Amino acid sequence: MRSTSWWQRQQSGNAERGTSVVGLVILTPVMATLLFFVVAAGRLGVIESKLTSAARSAARAASLAQSVSTAQTAASTTAESTLEHLKTSCHGGPQVRFLELDLRPGGRVHLQVSCEVRLSDLTVPGLAGSRMVSAGSISVVDRFRSGGS
Repeated sequence: MRSTSWWQRQQSGNAERGTSVVGLVILTPVMATLLFFVVAAGRLGVIESKLTSAARSAARAASLAQSVSTAQTAASTTAESTLEHLKTSCHGGPQVRFLELDLRPGGRVHLQVSCEVRLSDLTVPGLAGSRMVSAGSISVVDRFRSGGS
């Protein structure tokens, strides 16, 4: 039976010394980047939800209007005020695009609200700049109202 010396016991422990530090150095940037991507996806999801609310309100406001020009103005104003109330800022303001605008009784108003969202404050490589987020809504014009064009 051969006994190991103090020197041999010390040398066998040195082979794994520092591996946890190396693992931490490698994983920290990966985990931080993953966290930033999750935050960015969450931010875009929340903004899309707020845009859906603004699109719903804008479509309803447009469906209550009596003329096309009034409907367009009402939709834009409502989308802006709804997003302002929800504390959502769009770079350059929200854009309202009508996909269908039939103001006859029983007609439909189908619109889309788009917003350019800046992601530069996240400081994630590849996310600098902005992304366009959109949401749409349809509102039916009241069948029993008078007027309309």
